[in-house]
Amino acid sequence: MARVKIASDSTEGSFARYFLPFLCLNCYTISMQNTLKPIKGIAFDLEGTVVDVEACHHNGHMRAAREMGVELGSIQNAISTVLHFIGGPDDAIAKDIYKLSDMRLSEEAFVGDFLVKDKTYYRELLATADVTPRPGFLKFLEAVRAAGIKTSIGSLTAHEEVQILLDRSGLSRVFSRRETVLREDVKNTKPAPDVFIETARRMGIDPQEQLVFEDSPRGVQAALAAGSQAVGMPVYEESEIAAALVAAGATKTYPNWKAVDLSLILGKS
Repeated sequence: MARVKIASDSTEGSFARYFLPFLCLNCYTISMQNTLKPIKGIAFDLEGTVVDVEACHHNGHMRAAREMGVELGSIQNAISTVLHFIGGPDDAIAKDIYKLSDMRLSEEAFVGDFLVKDKTYYRELLATADVTPRPGFLKFLEAVRAAGIKTSIGSLTAHEEVQILLDRSGLSRVFSRRETVLREDVKNTKPAPDVFIETARRMGIDPQEQLVFEDSPRGVQAALAAGSQAVGMPVYEESEIAAALVAAGATKTYPNWKAVDLSLILGKS
């Protein structure tokens, strides 16, 4: 079994591996004006940001990797080692893990086998998981809507998978299908801007009037590429993860929804 070697157990080593890839914002052009427009709509990434099922995803990745002969160690090590571990997509995670394997299989065969195992483990873990909105989210959403701000969900998870989360969390009663942009609704995945261009369009606003909440650097990059502002809402408390969100372009990060100051976000005293 291939074991992932971590160059250093120090915080600095882990920070560098997770932080540095996001100092370059890929090939997508970020079109932000010097004078920001007032926020008229807020788009929320779903998984992790609003509904925390990351443990199901991440433990599924770990178990699938182990079966494929790659021992990632702890989730913290996996976050530092597997570039797409937070935010995905799953096929990119599979390709990252393939590079850590002995490569006796072709990449295509490895990725195919990994994805089957990964999906199986995720569904097993999700079946017994507590699928609820993160504490404070519903109260924040109520305040946002009371302030006259439009809302939407921007997720690149497939409809079948998202519907399970929306139904079990009760969010299907809070967000309509039109207010929910999914993988089937756009051509390109994050960090391309497609999903947040579409959320803005459905809210009837300019993307520069949109604020996006995201838990992954690639989601933040997608928001900025659309011309929107982004705020980080990480699931894990490690400082390097918040730093990666800021490096990707988030104006601020919050540890949880209860900490979010809506008046500050909207520029009101």
